[in-house]
Amino acid sequence: MTLSALPTLPSPADQTSRGAGSPSVCVVVPIPNDPPWELFDAIPPDIPIIVSDDSDGHLAPPPRDNVHYFDYAAQEAYAGSHYAAMPHKSAASRNIGHYIAWKEGFDVIIALDYDCQTRPGWFDTHLANLGRVEGAPGVRPVADNGWVNPITKSFDNGDTVYARGYPYEWRTPSLAETRTEPVTGEVALNLGVWDGILDLNGIDKLYAGEPGDPGVPDGPSRIALGNIPICGMNTAFVRELTPAYYFLPDLWVNGWQLSRHDDIWGGYVTKRLMDLRGDLLAYGGPVVGHTKQTRLERVVVLEQWMHLMSMPFYDIVDEAASRVEVGDYADMFGHFVEEYARGVESSSAPSHYREVYSQLGDWMTRWAAAFR
Repeated sequence: MTLSALPTLPSPADQTSRGAGSPSVCVVVPIPNDPPWELFDAIPPDIPIIVSDDSDGHLAPPPRDNVHYFDYAAQEAYAGSHYAAMPHKSAASRNIGHYIAWKEGFDVIIALDYDCQTRPGWFDTHLANLGRVEGAPGVRPVADNGWVNPITKSFDNGDTVYARGYPYEWRTPSLAETRTEPVTGEVALNLGVWDGILDLNGIDKLYAGEPGDPGVPDGPSRIALGNIPICGMNTAFVRELTPAYYFLPDLWVNGWQLSRHDDIWGGYVTKRLMDLRGDLLAYGGPVVGHTKQTRLERVVVLEQWMHLMSMPFYDIVDEAASRVEVGDYADMFGHFVEEYARGVESSSAPSHYREVYSQLGDWMTRWAAAFR
């Protein structure tokens, strides 16, 4: 595909009719096969939708004019040499859409999965939860370096429901305890949650079933003052964060696939750099309906290696982030990947873990180069 065949995207300047001071917005959706098209129902018609076409040209025509497909040839034509930073065939295929929205200059990027049902108010709630907050409820783990669980529902047997990616190592009452305190600052990333088929670790669903309800009100969000599993299926973030918000690709080492880590591990890096900058992450509304469940036996197998390798990965990220100089996110992420590579080299993790960490570092390095 030549550059002349690229989809023509509306300019952010075309959204001036939304009102003075309103941010320009673009929605990004990775789609591997024909979705239920009603997922677009809550997106205003003047908001462009960038589709990272992971079917590579086999999607049916979109149902509305503001949907812009980028198959692999269009992605490569747009990104040029930086196409090497754009993964396929996983949730990380959305990176190219974020990159395009960033390059086009949209103020806010909203990320949506193709198997999520939007509802009235979805779009406006995302925008309302970004920006300045004064005295907002912040949720802080009591334990040092602790985690915030964005789900408050329990299983029928009384066990706590933990979002996918919440470390098993922190699943004891004393370590999972949090407290609420007021916080003031700029929300750069809003994490909307999901009902229906919840995004949980597969092994939890095998043992305890599907709770269906996250227990989170669909409205003003809370602020995560600690680590949080960042699921990428329903988020909104400011343009400046894009260089530091990279979904990590699936990898195969010695025939073993690492998967289901893309948004969780990538989001961990993002949150660490946000903390350095003093920016905030909100979570809660808007809630979307999650409609698809991958076969649980497959999910459990794919997640096994992720769970084993998570804590050494986080240790490397923490050490690398501690050395990063505060600046704009492009510079911070570029500095981070340099320190991360040094951390992988000195890590005492098993050799096949270090091979995975090293390959992820190569992908992050290519992503960092796209913003320089």
